[in-house]
Amino acid sequence: MNDAPLPVRIAVGLWLALAVFVLFTTAGLWFERGAVQELTGWTSAEATSFLATLTVAALIFVAAYAWLTRLLLKRRGWARVALSIVSIVHMIWILFVGVTPANLVTLLLISVAIVFTWQARTAKWLAEVREQ
Repeated sequence: MNDAPLPVRIAVGLWLALAVFVLFTTAGLWFERGAVQELTGWTSAEATSFLATLTVAALIFVAAYAWLTRLLLKRRGWARVALSIVSIVHMIWILFVGVTPANLVTLLLISVAIVFTWQARTAKWLAEVREQ
């Protein structure tokens, strides 16, 4: 990563920060299980099932972000396309689940990470590998 330009380092930091934020947000929901149950009127089993589904989805997104960020650092050009696709799917998932303050932060992190991932200096850095 030492040779990576600033936009790449910022993008990597944002993707990893996003992964960590999603992990902590999801873990926090389990501590608020009673509130989820109370707000929705669901039974304990329904709330647990909902939180389990959210947790599985979050872990899939976290794993994808971590793996694809690693590949981006290895200068795999297709990784930034894959990161963008995964993040768009993540955004759609958030819209289905419901927009909360934490989800707004997630959307902001995704948006800024995409911007830095597609900077011209990032494209040039990735293209240098193909030229060699």
